[in-house]
Amino acid sequence: MVTSVGHLALLAVLSLSFIAITALKQFLAKRQHRRHLPPGPVPLPLLGNILSIDTKQPWLTYAQWGAVYGDLIFVRILDQEMVVINSQQVAQALLEKRSRIYADRPYLATLEPFGLSYNITFAGYGDEWRLSRRIWHQTFRADSALKFRPMQIRRAREMIVSLIGDPQHYHAHFATFSSSITMSVVYDYETKARDDPLVLLVIHAMDVAVGMMTPERAMILKMFPF
Repeated sequence: MVTSVGHLALLAVLSLSFIAITALKQFLAKRQHRRHLPPGPVPLPLLGNILSIDTKQPWLTYAQWGAVYGDLIFVRILDQEMVVINSQQVAQALLEKRSRIYADRPYLATLEPFGLSYNITFAGYGDEWRLSRRIWHQTFRADSALKFRPMQIRRAREMIVSLIGDPQHYHAHFATFSSSITMSVVYDYETKARDDPLVLLVIHAMDVAVGMMTPERAMILKMFPF
């Protein structure tokens, strides 16, 4: 009996030692890896920086960190590592001029539940994305998009009339303006100047999507799908 207890104690000590050594190796590897990354807030074990980020308005947190760490920030949210760009110039240099390297999209666990996995905006970099981009460019490049100008001017005039008649709800008029242009171009749908049911539906869907489909919340859903 004493021998069995001794064996169990030895086994427990060896297991704890293995866990401690493994954790130490991971810590040293991440520390070495971090030397080659941009500066950023120190992440907590396992959680990373998730507790420091406003998940509803994460851009506010990134702007605050940008004032401390600069235009490029390294952040870890749970097990996902991110580099946050806080500068238009840096964004253009990386995402536009070096798009072959940095143009891919991260996996977002919130796309499928919200029915937006088909959207080119969130598509991964590959043959399907390149084909979609070619079709998009044929329709919306600068010289081709001129054909939409009369419709845009008409919608802008409708928005001005709505602003004059009801200036208090200016944000709704701006949202109606942008949504009506998109629905006219993509679906050839003529919207009402005010309170169009489909426009209201799109605005509501976008409000939900923008609030719930941020990478920060997607990572939480990825780690804890329940």
